[in-house]
Amino acid sequence: MPKFELHAFVSRGANAGELLFPHQHEDGTYVVSKTRFEDDYVRLIRAVEILPWLEKGYGLRMSNPAKGIKAPSLIMPESIFRPVLI
Repeated sequence: MPKFELHAFVSRGANAGELLFPHQHEDGTYVVSKTRFEDDYVRLIRAVEILPWLEKGYGLRMSNPAKGIKAPSLIMPESIFRPVLI
């Protein structure tokens, strides 16, 4: 069975069309937030905790270091593709 995970696509610029995945910060956490400001960050320890926050309207910091996209961008929930199991 393939692994399903949250992902998004870069919408513009030199990396347009590249995949983005949840960014894991140096402390091992994932960040969701309503704004781009660090004061509003909610740090999550496990990736499985992300989805409920997206459903509440929080954005997710995402990146793709393997493709040279190291700086995490705040991606709004409506732009994030979620796994669907049928």
